[in-house]
Amino acid sequence: MSSWSWWDELEQKLEQQLESFLRSHPEQSERLRQDQLNEAAQLRRQLLELAAEIKQWQERTKKAQAAGAHDLSKRAREHLDQLMEQGRGLWQRLEAIGQDLHQPAPRSEDLDSAWARFETEQALEDLRRRRGL
Repeated sequence: MSSWSWWDELEQKLEQQLESFLRSHPEQSERLRQDQLNEAAQLRRQLLELAAEIKQWQERTKKAQAAGAHDLSKRAREHLDQLMEQGRGLWQRLEAIGQDLHQPAPRSEDLDSAWARFETEQALEDLRRRRGL
């Protein structure tokens, strides 16, 4: 289990860096959200196409079984299993995107912090003007 601790630490650190980046660049947060929405739409289209293909191969498998073509039926079933596995992968990715989209977006700095920063910058600018910088 200790071999995974460094991986968990790395993953946590990268997640924190991403959240920090998105807080300081809210436009990137919206861009990421839009990219996720686009990817989700593409995954839904792929799942619909795959569902039609799976249905077709289910019918072919039944037809081969009914005709006694056992070798062909077995190969069709193996192909069907591969398609189902592909569908599970697409569904898991779509589900992960859905969870990401439903998490609250990282908040940009709160109003008090933003105001304090603004006042500090204004005071610094006043000092620069007075000193002729």
